[in-house]
Amino acid sequence: MYTINYDASMNRIIVKVNEITKENVQQYIDDYTKVLEKVKPGFTGLTDLSEGKLFTPDVAADLGPLGELSVQKGLSKWAYYTGSAISKLQMRRMFGEVVESFEKMEEAESYLRG
Repeated sequence: MYTINYDASMNRIIVKVNEITKENVQQYIDDYTKVLEKVKPGFTGLTDLSEGKLFTPDVAADLGPLGELSVQKGLSKWAYYTGSAISKLQMRRMFGEVVESFEKMEEAESYLRG
């Protein structure tokens, strides 16, 4: 499962991912797209992958276009944190230079504030 929230005071999308599977990836895409309607240009994003499972290749492929969609909506920075080196590699492959990875939430938040 996952949660997606928008904090208007910070103009930030906050995502927590435990698991996105082939069964719920379309629901995630739909939910994320709805949240994107609320953002203002210059928004930031924060994803907690600390308890998340790796995405299967087909799910990763389905999620990939969300990075470009976010940039089109005015994304300035996106940070995620995870203790998994493999997860970091996967996010880099999926979203390229759009995201930065951190091992601690505090580091990710500091990056977004900076």
